[in-house]
Parts: sequence; structure tokens; C-alpha cells
Amino acid sequence: MKKFLVTCFILSIAMPCLAATVGGPDISIPEGSLYLKQKAVNETLSRYEYNWNIKTGVDIEVITSRKLHTSSEVTNAKIEGQNAVLKLSTNFSDAFEPYIKVGTCNLKVKWEQNGNDVTMETEPGLVWGGGAKLKLWESEDYKIKLTLDAQYRKTDAGVDMISISSAASDSFEIDELQASLIASKKYVFPMGLRDYYIVPYGGLTYYRTDVDVSFSQSTTGLLYSTYNANDNREIGIVMGFDIMPSLLSWYLFNFEMRLVNETAFTLGGTLKF
Repeated sequence: MKKFLVTCFILSIAMPCLAATVGGPDISIPEGSLYLKQKAVNETLSRYEYNWNIKTGVDIEVITSRKLHTSSEVTNAKIEGQNAVLKLSTNFSDAFEPYIKVGTCNLKVKWEQNGNDVTMETEPGLVWGGGAKLKLWESEDYKIKLTLDAQYRKTDAGVDMISISSAASDSFEIDELQASLIASKKYVFPMGLRDYYIVPYGGLTYYRTDVDVSFSQSTTGLLYSTYNANDNREIGIVMGFDIMPSLLSWYLFNFEMRLVNETAFTLGGTLKF
């Protein structure tokens, strides 16, 4: 339509005419410019897209050792295994990002009780939860950000293997509440038409965990349980970095390590729509 109007305008100039056209007397119409209106629409859509978008990410978590604090009759309890989690989030003005998580797990809990070494291993189970990130502060001079992340996660899995024979009435549930205070800085490297971003980050993490893993032995009637164990150390260290390749500006790679209260690392990727 725009091309048709422009063509008609050019032809009207090129065609021979006997007198100059005066046109309508009201000089206040039309009220808007087609070019300026389209420019305003594009700018508005760009701002809307910036302030409101959907991101989806996949995190592969590998837990090599997470020690648990238990009752006196249970010793040397720890968690090992892997989680694969899909994360959906949205962004409000680059300051607040709520998200939800859902995925699967393959975990193993080990402990010592009643003179026995006990191991419980899950079937692929359900992991779900949610949380939010909030930007607390940003330095204009050094481009350093301080961010608060708070999240809840629930693990509910069936049991695939128990090292004690004649086990029955098993349960495998984990509730996790986590809050992290993270400092980060974005480095920009020009790479042709697009920029290359690397964002290292690090900070402190507070965990509050409730590990309800138990089963009874049908032959002896003994109950083997972690008795709602929690983390041996509630304060940990988290560090990692994000990488946004210049040729994939809509995609983000992530690597993260968590230490002190657990030994674990995550490989992840995020896609922005």
C-alpha cells in the first residue's frame, strides 16, 4: 500500500498539469506522518520487547557431594546425582525476573544406620519449583550489579534401588529453600557486527533443606530414615559465568560451581524469545 501511494505521488508530479493544486483548506490534517508513526510504533515495540520477554533455559546439574546434617543415630549422610531442569522466566525492566522450573532427577542418598551402609537410588523423578531475581544495586562507573535470587524447589521421586534387602514403604522427597546474594560484572568485546559478552559472577548462598528419605525393612521392622535431614553447612559459595556468543545474540551459555556446603556444578543454556 505504501509503495502504491508513493508511486501515485511521483506520477502526479511528472504528469503535465494546467494549474497548481491548492488542496484542502485545513492545514492541520492529516495529524500524523506515516514515517514518524511507523518509527514510533517500531520504537514502542522495541521498548516493549525489551521490558517484556520470555526466556527458556535448560540446566544440567551434577551433584558430586552434598553432606547432610542428621540425627545422632544416622551418620555420614550425603546426596549425589543429577538434575535436568527446564526454566521459564520473564523480565520486567531489566530489574525483576520471576521464573518457574520443572524437570527430572536421578539422585542417590547414602548414610549409615543400625550398623549398615544404606544407599537409596531414585527412578527418574519430578523436580519443580519457582523463584525470582531482583536487581538491588548497580554501579554506573564500574558496571557492577548486585542481585538477589530466591527460589523454592521440590523433588518427589520413586525409589529404584535400596541396598538393604526386604525393604518396603519407601519415600524420597526433598524440599529446598535457597537465597543467594550475587555480584556480577559484564565485559563487552566487539566482534564484527555484534558484541561478545562475558559475565562472571560470584557470591554467597543460603540453603534450607528438608530431606525426607526413608524405608522400613519388612523382615526386622526396622525403620531406616534420614529423619528430615538438612544441609550440614547452610552457607555456601557460588561462582560462575555467562557467555553470549556474538553470532548467537539470542542465546546464552552458562557454567556454575557451588562449593563449601556442596560440591556441584551446572552446565546450562538460555534461549530468548
